[in-house]
Amino acid sequence: MKRLLALLMFVPFVGFGQVFYVAPTEKGFENKIVEKMKSDGYKLAASKESSDYVIDCLVDGSYKAISVKKNFHGYLKISDTKTGNEIYRTEEVGGSPSVFNGYQAGSAIMEKIAKKHLNKALAVAKLDYKKRK
Repeated sequence: MKRLLALLMFVPFVGFGQVFYVAPTEKGFENKIVEKMKSDGYKLAASKESSDYVIDCLVDGSYKAISVKKNFHGYLKISDTKTGNEIYRTEEVGGSPSVFNGYQAGSAIMEKIAKKHLNKALAVAKLDYKKRK
C-alpha cells in the first residue's frame, strides 16, 4: 500500500478536465505540437466549439537568399474558447529554412517550441482553468 501511495505521488496529473483544440495551419506546422500533447496525455478536441482552449501556431517571415539573422519567427498563442481572450503567448522562436528542414522553417520552429515552451504554456492554461472552476 505504501508503494502504491509513493508511486501515485510521482505520477504527473496532466489534465484537470480542460480540452484543447490546436488550430490547423496551412502547411501542417501544428503536428509537432499535437504529437507532444498526445504523448503527454492532454485531451484534444476535433473542433473549436468542443474545446476549452484554442492553441494557434503562428509563423511569420520571408525567405532571403543571403541573411545572417533568422528569417522566420514563430510562437504559440493560447486563447479561451468562450471569451476569445488570450491566456498565454510563448516567446518567439526563430528559424531559417534549409535543406535539413525541407526549406520549411515553421516545422523546425514548432518543434523547438514543443520541446522548450509548450509545458509552461499548458501549465498557465491549467491554472486559468482551475480559477474558472
